[in-house]
Amino acid sequence: MSAKFEIPPALLAELERRMDKEHPSVAAVISSLLSTSGGQLIGDPLYSFTRSAEFRALTNDSDRYLALLAKVHELHRSEFQEFVAGQSFKRRYFGMSAEEVCEASKHNQARHIAGSKYWAIMNIDAATKRRFLKRLLVFIGYPDEMVTYVRRLIGTP
Repeated sequence: MSAKFEIPPALLAELERRMDKEHPSVAAVISSLLSTSGGQLIGDPLYSFTRSAEFRALTNDSDRYLALLAKVHELHRSEFQEFVAGQSFKRRYFGMSAEEVCEASKHNQARHIAGSKYWAIMNIDAATKRRFLKRLLVFIGYPDEMVTYVRRLIGTP
């Protein structure tokens, strides 16, 4: 027997907004909200990407880091550009070319961020990758729950 209840229009609209490929119905969204700690993140495009088979197939921190940077760039191009332009660190963690990133040290390694004109330094440890993801996501305005969730995807916090 199914229980019947009335959902206020604003709540229904919010539940529908959270529907995505993995949660194709309001019932699936509600089920996820009740069963996961990431429930409040359901429907966010970055969260959905991290739950995708494409992302889960990535086996190392460097590939995950680059994939996250690429997705954040795709979702927030102008904010990403502002973040890169505002770097005030002696060491360049992002740049317009591998040479720009590697300029500070001949030992630096850089890889291209897919779908963007940017390159990222790669010979940094997992803790530094997590720190930079946090700075970027906070700069863009993501909530603390998303920042914490994304940071846990790289290494062990």
